[in-house]
Amino acid sequence: MRENIEYQDIFNSLPVATLVLRADKPNFTVAAVNNFYLKLAGVQREAMVGKHFFELDHIAPFTQDPEWESSLYNAIETGRPVETPVVQFEIKNGSGQPEPRYVSVLHKPVLNEEKQVTHIISTVTDCTQEYLIREKEESILIDLVKKERFLNETQRIASIGSWEVDMERGIIIWSDVVRDIYEVTDEFVATFESSMQFYKEHSQAKLVQVVEAAIRDMSRFDLELEIVTAKGNERWIRITGMADATAHGTPRIYGTTQDITEHKRIEQAFIESRDKYQSLIQTVDGIVWEADAETLLFSFVSDKVKSILGYSPEEWYSDPDFWANHIHPEDRAQAVQYCLVKTMESQNHSLDYRMIKADGDIIWIKDIVSVIDEEGKPKWLRGLMVDITETHRLNELDHLEKHILELNALKEMPVESVLTEYIKGIEALFPGLICSIHTIKNNRLYNWASPSLPEGYIHGISGIEIGEGIGSCGTAAYRKKQVIVSDIATDPLWINYRELALAHHLMACWSQPVVDSKGTIMGVLGVYYREVKEPEPMHLTIIERSVEILRIILENRQNAALLNEMSMLMVQGQELANLGNWQWDIVNNIVVWSDVLYHIYGRSKESFKATFEGYLELLHPEDRDRVYNDISSVLQTGRDIVFEERILRPTGEVRNLRSWGRLIRDESGKPIKMIGACLDITESKKTEAERQNYIREIEAQNKQLQEIGWKQSHVARAPVARIMGLIGLAGKPNVDKDELLQHIMTTAQELDEAIKEISGMTNKQ
Repeated sequence: MRENIEYQDIFNSLPVATLVLRADKPNFTVAAVNNFYLKLAGVQREAMVGKHFFELDHIAPFTQDPEWESSLYNAIETGRPVETPVVQFEIKNGSGQPEPRYVSVLHKPVLNEEKQVTHIISTVTDCTQEYLIREKEESILIDLVKKERFLNETQRIASIGSWEVDMERGIIIWSDVVRDIYEVTDEFVATFESSMQFYKEHSQAKLVQVVEAAIRDMSRFDLELEIVTAKGNERWIRITGMADATAHGTPRIYGTTQDITEHKRIEQAFIESRDKYQSLIQTVDGIVWEADAETLLFSFVSDKVKSILGYSPEEWYSDPDFWANHIHPEDRAQAVQYCLVKTMESQNHSLDYRMIKADGDIIWIKDIVSVIDEEGKPKWLRGLMVDITETHRLNELDHLEKHILELNALKEMPVESVLTEYIKGIEALFPGLICSIHTIKNNRLYNWASPSLPEGYIHGISGIEIGEGIGSCGTAAYRKKQVIVSDIATDPLWINYRELALAHHLMACWSQPVVDSKGTIMGVLGVYYREVKEPEPMHLTIIERSVEILRIILENRQNAALLNEMSMLMVQGQELANLGNWQWDIVNNIVVWSDVLYHIYGRSKESFKATFEGYLELLHPEDRDRVYNDISSVLQTGRDIVFEERILRPTGEVRNLRSWGRLIRDESGKPIKMIGACLDITESKKTEAERQNYIREIEAQNKQLQEIGWKQSHVARAPVARIMGLIGLAGKPNVDKDELLQHIMTTAQELDEAIKEISGMTNKQ
């Protein structure tokens, strides 16, 4: 019994607000609540214990926070602790004033032997660094409302009635409250016989015995009995009475009856839960302890010390200085001194420090301490040691990753230096861990960053081809999957490289490939230990996060190099094509030109500030209004535009441009920006004009050739035809040869004139 009471005292004195809920979803009935939580909530224990948690929204903090309900269901489904995000609520300080608090809540499921969740222990950790003072009147009003609610509930619950026995008539006089307790009608007459029917058998015998004794001894009595009311409801009642003598010497018995059914139910629940306190305390996700405030001698340490530190409570008790001796040497003096100072000041406190486990590992502990005073002096220290190693490492990892990403953003920082810095940071978080990153070139492994691996080992694996059975890293790169080897000496994946690894005292290796978004292997992360070792969940979490950061680093480097190359090619292409681009910030009327566009306009950045009005001034006067109207149309319609324009250089030279424009609007549809490009087509315009002139010359020549052809077919053909006819007459008789010859000569002269005319036309061509 003493031990149970001690467990109960320890639970109630825990300096962390703790609530024990049954896993009877969706009710989540409150099984137990410690004093710190009651103080935090500002309610009485009876107002919460046995109630459905989410029906306590008027008295219990956090019930309106949706994270509570989802996290409770998550804890039941996974069987693992679930921590809610930091939430805000208000409590009253020592002066009764409300203060905003920021807390995180850890729901720790309690499993039975069948691995079923039976309870959930919810611990509320105060994360507040500063206190915000609110109006004192509001605090008083809240306090008055709570007291009024408590008073109303007390009046409603209290049910006490009076009674008196008329010995002469053999009847019992009941008050209305007593009649209500027994649930009898107005017609019911209470007698010894009629009233006894309500009592259960064992209660009847007990009642008769104490009443007879009271009459005999003229004494008082007080007892609790079980009844069944007239309506069949079972109830507990408390009967308090006394017997004395009347003036006539007749015994008189009178007293009160109180309905204590609810009280008995709570009492019974408390008795049942008290037996579970010891096991519940042992399942708190931390080491519950008690120590003497003056000597720091521990009088109680929960069994959780076995799983957290690897020691038994008996080992702790056996060494008076166990706690101090197992604090990390670098933290020991400061932790002990801080605890002593706060204890002497009677201040509750918490502190973070490192402790050394039985296996030599180092873990981070958050020690939350409550100082118990007696007669104004510190008497006891009661607290909870929580393993925060994972949280501490994750916080440190967050800082490391932020630092590494900032380094990677520096163009002048080589990627090898970034990777080396990251590897060293991870090794610092996990003493004993050796980390490496290998790149993959032509399906072969090459060292990228391995600051702690032996040089001989790095040289021995450099250049090996990836594949199945090529150690952890080679196999992981080949499979594109994580490979865990906890014992290099026995694992078949290391059969060809086992001697090399063991020669450098490498006993375990876990590897994870770094794969880009396209599925290409960029590298492989290797984690080594100089002992046979299986990864813990924390290790796997770190490996997954590290690989993701490595993927970001390497992809960013690749993308940056590709972007630089594309930017250079784009600039070169624009220069070769004489194509410039521009942006117009419509809201601020700021125009940005590319270097090529300044070249096209013959302007310099120093002498010309680009604006929309300035751009219009550079247009050829004949094009200015047309271009202005075209751009105004784009602002109204939002349609893309393609147009030609002429500009004037400072030298007066006219250049021809073909321009494109596109309008960009904000979410409300308001124009905010125009972007576009300009192509200098002056030379192509000149070439087009020359081509048109050449075409016109060809067409003129064709016309003359057509005239020559007509002359040939008509003017020259007639004389040739006559000559041929005259020659044909020469062979006939009776033809005057001289006259014929004269005709031939005349026609020949005509032919000669026609040929001269055609020749003259040809020479003109």
